[in-house]
Amino acid sequence: MKIWRTTAISVFMLWSVGAWAGDDIPADYQAAIDTANVPAYPGSVFCTGDPASGMRLATSDSVETVRKWYRSQLPDWNTYEGYGSWILHAGPADAGMTDIFSSFQVSITENPELPNWHALSSDMTTEIVIALMEPPE
Repeated sequence: MKIWRTTAISVFMLWSVGAWAGDDIPADYQAAIDTANVPAYPGSVFCTGDPASGMRLATSDSVETVRKWYRSQLPDWNTYEGYGSWILHAGPADAGMTDIFSSFQVSITENPELPNWHALSSDMTTEIVIALMEPPE
């Protein structure tokens, strides 16, 4: 039960924190994704997040282009597709939702609200959410 509460809080923070957009990922966020070996999509714009749990990025590139790029960068990760989601995760191929939400993951979706939420150009509608959740020990 604790994992779902932690995941819900993290997702809420990533999706509801006020706008802070800029081309550069803040140093503490960059250090967090570097430690996790999860790359930021080239040319993406940092929107919001928390260096301990992850971040939201935006790009004007198509969802399919971004997904292909992440698949090439993280070839050993598995893909979950369901309920309108596309999640690339570090968990096992047959992972259930608990495993998926307790592993490092990258979710890439079309979000037409990103420009309004984060004062971005109107074509910046591909959302990249990098979650840095690790299973509890």
